[in-house]
Amino acid sequence: MRFDYDLVMVAASPVALEVAYRYAPVGRIGLVLPPPEAQWQWQWQRWWLSVAPPSRLDAASWQRFQGMVQQGQRLYAPTVLNLSGIDVLSGTGKFVWQPQCHFQIEQDRLYARGYLLVDAPPAMLPTTPVMQGTGVEIAEALAWQSWSGDCSHQAWHVGGDRLVPTEDPWFNDRLQAALEALGITVQLQCGRSTPRLPPALAPLNLEPLNTDRHGWLLLNRYGRTSHPQIYACGAWHKGYTLPSLTAAEAGAIAANLLLGHPSPLEYRCQPWWLPIPTPLARVGWNHRQAQRQWGPTVQVQTIHYPADDPNWGEMILGSNGKLLGVTLQGTAAIAASRVFGLCLQQGLSAMASLEYAGWSIP
Repeated sequence: MRFDYDLVMVAASPVALEVAYRYAPVGRIGLVLPPPEAQWQWQWQRWWLSVAPPSRLDAASWQRFQGMVQQGQRLYAPTVLNLSGIDVLSGTGKFVWQPQCHFQIEQDRLYARGYLLVDAPPAMLPTTPVMQGTGVEIAEALAWQSWSGDCSHQAWHVGGDRLVPTEDPWFNDRLQAALEALGITVQLQCGRSTPRLPPALAPLNLEPLNTDRHGWLLLNRYGRTSHPQIYACGAWHKGYTLPSLTAAEAGAIAANLLLGHPSPLEYRCQPWWLPIPTPLARVGWNHRQAQRQWGPTVQVQTIHYPADDPNWGEMILGSNGKLLGVTLQGTAAIAASRVFGLCLQQGLSAMASLEYAGWSIP
């Protein structure tokens, strides 16, 4: 049977449920969900951990978190999404290219103006002691395992050598201290992480799409593949696949397709964070990135947020005092990173951004 939509979302992450729910009023959406599996449940935990990270590492916090996950699963249950006008289909399907591109699940043929691949399974393997992925994602999984009590290794062997989360020493030093506070011993170093392996294209019959020499889908600034109707985000590209970034990418692509005002994905102003008990967040350039772009005139300033819990950060300024980026740590880091992201979008100065965010120079 044929079904026609404005957008079909092929989901490997519950992030797609929230995006579909948000944009249901502006277009007809078909949402393809995978069959129930352990990986899907882990993605639920991972997404909700990003939405509401714990403030304490104890059994009571874990129970509250599980209650929040269940609440989210009820909020975005298929029956609720159906009532919102979203067609929810569950099963394994693939793209069919001739005579006209569509997505097929058994005998159902889904035609749309655009198709969006939201994450690619498996985006992460949280239950194995030898992990693959970028350093930031591995650190996220290690912290989650320690908090949930699902961690059986005190010293982790990560991909063969050392964990390389980012090229930012300030970020790495604080991440290592946070992991050690959780009882996780990992040797960190600065540089570029060992690249992840690209997701397999065959299960969805995506081989006709263009890839680079390593097998990654080639995506333009709008998240579009070499086929004009097919877009991808999350684990389909080489960058970080944290839920906060995947949700921003999926939301921006859905808005481009449904609202008809295309704009490129703007990562410079998009905050991302690690939802560990003392969160780490960043938006914009780090110090080394800014130096490569702007030269030695880049300035670095320590900032803090006056609260009961310590909140510290590193702010990157241009020679003209313009804000270039911030890296933050503390209970206020995630909320503040969103404010600083808006300030970057508006091109505000570093001092004005500090005032808006409520942070200051010690």
